[in-house]
Amino acid sequence: MYLKKLKLLNFRSYQTIEIEFDENLNVIIGRNDIGKSTILEALDIFFGQGRTKIDINDKNVFNGSKMEIACSFKIDKNKEYLIDTDVKTKLSDEYLLNSDGDLEIKKVWDCSKNKLTATSLKTFIICNYPIQYSKKPLPTLKIEDLRKVLENDEIAFALSEKQNNNQLENLDEGLSIGPYDPDTDKVVPVSIDKRKRADIRKAIYSVIDNLELKTIELPIDKEDSKNIWNSISTDLPLFFLFQSDRANKDTDKDVQDPLKVITKTAIDNVIDKLEEIKKLIKDNAELIGKETIKKLGEMNPELAKVLKPEVTNKAWDSLFAFSFIGDDNIPMNKRGSGVRRLILLNYFRAEAERQNTSNKNVIFAIEEPETSQHPNHQKLLIDALNEIALKEKSQVILTTHSPEIAKQTKDENLILIDRINGVNKVIQDENKLKAIAETLGITSYLGKLVICVEGENDINFLLNLNQSISDFKNIIDLKKEKIKIIPMGGSSLKNWVDRNYLEGSNIIEFHLYDKDSNEQYKSSIEKVNKRKDNSKGILTLRREMENYIHPSLYESEFEIDCSSIRDWNNSDIPNIVKDKTKKFDDEKIVKQITNGKLTKLITKEQLIEMKSYEEISGWFREIKKLNEN
Repeated sequence: MYLKKLKLLNFRSYQTIEIEFDENLNVIIGRNDIGKSTILEALDIFFGQGRTKIDINDKNVFNGSKMEIACSFKIDKNKEYLIDTDVKTKLSDEYLLNSDGDLEIKKVWDCSKNKLTATSLKTFIICNYPIQYSKKPLPTLKIEDLRKVLENDEIAFALSEKQNNNQLENLDEGLSIGPYDPDTDKVVPVSIDKRKRADIRKAIYSVIDNLELKTIELPIDKEDSKNIWNSISTDLPLFFLFQSDRANKDTDKDVQDPLKVITKTAIDNVIDKLEEIKKLIKDNAELIGKETIKKLGEMNPELAKVLKPEVTNKAWDSLFAFSFIGDDNIPMNKRGSGVRRLILLNYFRAEAERQNTSNKNVIFAIEEPETSQHPNHQKLLIDALNEIALKEKSQVILTTHSPEIAKQTKDENLILIDRINGVNKVIQDENKLKAIAETLGITSYLGKLVICVEGENDINFLLNLNQSISDFKNIIDLKKEKIKIIPMGGSSLKNWVDRNYLEGSNIIEFHLYDKDSNEQYKSSIEKVNKRKDNSKGILTLRREMENYIHPSLYESEFEIDCSSIRDWNNSDIPNIVKDKTKKFDDEKIVKQITNGKLTKLITKEQLIEMKSYEEISGWFREIKKLNEN
């Protein structure tokens, strides 16, 4: 189960908004005070983690007398839930999913009074429900009321017809119902287990004619429907919020709390042994105390009579102070703020995993992870968060002001919040990327020239060749010149070229894309070269970057024979290597190894032998020319 959508109504700066989430990574972008933190805190309130407390002042002052926070979840449609006290059933069979087939839960606070109380909150499932029973949904009815619905003449007769035609399934014996046959004045028996509400509902649903569904709010916090919420809520993802404005010194309470948890957790693991030690200390101290009183009695009997030994002790965790120190013995509170925050962020991750004893989905919500982090460190940070997001049962939601994080995130994982005519909205139109660039100031961050490639592997290829082969480095040192390289990726790449997002920014673009087997980016390169801003596009002469790596490097690294590969320039080398080694499930791993490691070993002589030296030199000469333009 993962979070698919968040809806807010009259909550803080949002009159109304819907935000869709990717099941892996989500990066929320927007100007200061646009409501990015509000989104994370609304989720914290919904999941009831306790860090954020809702109060009457959270209501949007311009609209309505209630606040709403609703979350939709993609669920396993085959999973069964115990929405009664007896029989498990699928949510789809009970019509408890919304029109998109998702589980949608809405929390509503009545703000008509001056403050919020426990009774102000109502919880509903938003579901597409049979219109015949929409006013009194069957899951909310007591068993006596369900039997009355079942014994309705039309329903009972329809059930008897289905039974006679052998169309009823999985209905146990237990309840014989009507109706009276008008011709014979006799009861037509239908066998259904009268003790199981799920079976009764199933029977009723099975004979609905002309099924028509209607979106309703089904209350799940009343006595007759609490079981629904109790069952579903245990399956919701775990939510953990890490905020950027929390204290960062290990002497501060917000930091000491998690650091003390580490101590308490360690103590809990050995508490039995510690209790044995406490008893030994207490017994020994009392013995010494009694012996002291006995001696005192020889000198002052009256005083000795009124004394007795008493041993008190402090909590075990108060006897220990926990922090982190490095090899240089510098404690955490003396380290830089970026290091302190990074340590706490990873405590937060470890604690989330430690609490997840039931192996649920986990949502990591992190506010501005780049805070106090150097741009180089931000790249490592987003790589790590990307890795977490791709793990099974992990979902990551970030807010950021960092161009470094935004430019490494795919288009579909970026969520832009902007204010249009005074209303906060999610921007999803074709100008989203351009608006993000303007919001984050990416154009000023990028510099005079940017290199646009397809992905991270191409970045590694280009940088490693530039730094490892002196001829290329002498033409232009990409690191020294601080030229930014942007990984564009599939659809984002085409969007960037088609819409020319940096138009008017005076930034020159150099695009370098793989020829591939079908020259899929040829038209994009042609569009770049037709621009009037001096931008340049080049398509590689070989299939992809991996085809520029000498066969001997593959043979040495992967212990394979490449002599059978006839058309080295145009073959799918990573896939061939994967098949030959039989060590990797995905050719992406081969690409990561070759571009991250083997490109550092390429020599000028190997490129000359492969007749690629002049081509690659031409790339760097073109980059130099554009940079000096």
